[in-house]
Amino acid sequence: TNQRLGRLPLVIGMPVMITQNFDVESGIVNGCQGILKSVRYRVDDQGFRHAISCVVEAKDTNARESLPFLSCNQHVAVIEDKISM
Repeated sequence: TNQRLGRLPLVIGMPVMITQNFDVESGIVNGCQGILKSVRYRVDDQGFRHAISCVVEAKDTNARESLPFLSCNQHVAVIEDKISM
């Protein structure tokens, strides 16, 4: 349809869904749902912020062993992904 979603506001505490399989053994998979806990941004030359990673609290995961630096065993890291529409 040549229509795009545009900008998606990321609000701490909003529900999110992971749409790719990042770590199948730990349960960080397509369809995994959680709550947005934090977002890291980069700022471009024009001053616009672009999300590069975030932390999601997802209760149906066991990512503690693969991501021991996170404060809670239900927190998972999600990284930037680029797609063409």
